[in-house]
Amino acid sequence: MRKLFGLILLFILFLNINFAKAEENDTAQKIREGTFVKVMTVDEFSTLTADIEDEVKFINIQDMYVYETNAIPEGTIFYGEIEDVREPVEGKDGALKIFIYKMITPDKKVYKINAHVYNENDNYIGGRNTPSIYYHRTPIHNQRFRPYLKVAPLNIFEMGKHTVVKPGAELFVIIEKDIILK
Repeated sequence: MRKLFGLILLFILFLNINFAKAEENDTAQKIREGTFVKVMTVDEFSTLTADIEDEVKFINIQDMYVYETNAIPEGTIFYGEIEDVREPVEGKDGALKIFIYKMITPDKKVYKINAHVYNENDNYIGGRNTPSIYYHRTPIHNQRFRPYLKVAPLNIFEMGKHTVVKPGAELFVIIEKDIILK
């Protein structure tokens, strides 16, 4: 009986400690890593004119809520820099990778963040494959069917084009490290 009473008492103490920790964290909201934020570009940038470490700005175009709290209000400005520029080559368009390091809310709160502009191409904007220029035609003779031509692309591709991101383009920022908002 005493062991049961002791276990119940320990369980109650454990719950009280966890509730106390939860109350301490209620004043600060957390934006988890992997969260997407929809943003809009402010200026035009491209692989033709961009250099590594050039600053770029984005504006949050819709409120983002964590539970009932407006964690990232509309109009929040995200500051980033160009992390990598890939020039266009034969077979691939140019590409940019942008690292986001800071956000400033409309009420002038500054938060250091760790994020990238998201794209399924390893976070590079652009970098599409270009089509083949030449095709090889091979006649196929089959006993069951009439002969036909098989057309296969050769490994000679069009020259890639520079990637241009216009002002007002909608992109996503992916948060890569938790952000604690105060």
